[in-house]
Amino acid sequence: MSLRKGMRVKTLTNHVGVPPRHGVVLKVDGDTVEVRWDDGHVSVLSGATLIPDREKADR
Repeated sequence: MSLRKGMRVKTLTNHVGVPPRHGVVLKVDGDTVEVRWDDGHVSVLSGATLIPDREKADR
């Protein structure tokens, strides 16, 4: 599934006990994605593993 502006996403973590980050896609430009996390921070990611956040979208 390709990411789109406005889509809720979450990260996959590599460490046990570390919760995933949740956010909203602000911009998609090729492999680069800009995300506003639920804590208010914004990240520009390239090559990150983001998956749709169905848990938050259903609430």
